[in-house]
Order: sequence, then structure tokens, then C-alpha cells
Amino acid sequence: MSRKRIMASEDSAILLLPQEILDAMGVTDGDEIDVSVTEGTLTLRSLDEAERVRNLGAAADAVIKRRKAAYEELAKGAE
Repeated sequence: MSRKRIMASEDSAILLLPQEILDAMGVTDGDEIDVSVTEGTLTLRSLDEAERVRNLGAAADAVIKRRKAAYEELAKGAE
């Protein structure tokens, strides 16, 4: 785990990320990134990774919707 300090900048805050993190994310200075907060956890993703995650979620939702009846039958268990 790496500890970083948040610094104030007018009405925002700045979090400096080391180059190794940027490299691991596949982003460089000036790139836009996807930022989200879920249950108090900040997540930063490259736009490509964010799109992949959205596509995976949509695919999973489609499978669940398509197989809903089968899953409901399985949930009932053996009679």
C-alpha cells in the first residue's frame, strides 16, 4: 500500500500519482480518466478500462435477463 497526501488547490484538491502508477494504468499527463466513488472507495480507471468494465457489466446483465427463467427454476431447488 502506498500513502499519498491530498493537497488543496483553490476549490479542488490534488492527488499526485507517481509515474509507476500512471504507467500501470496506461495513462499519461493530459489523459482523461474515469473517476468513481463506491462505498467510500475512490477508483481511477483509464477510459479504455472503464469502457471494458461497462461492456462486461452489460454482457452479464444480458445473460441474466436471457436466462432469468432458468435461474429461477434452479433457485427453487429439487422438489
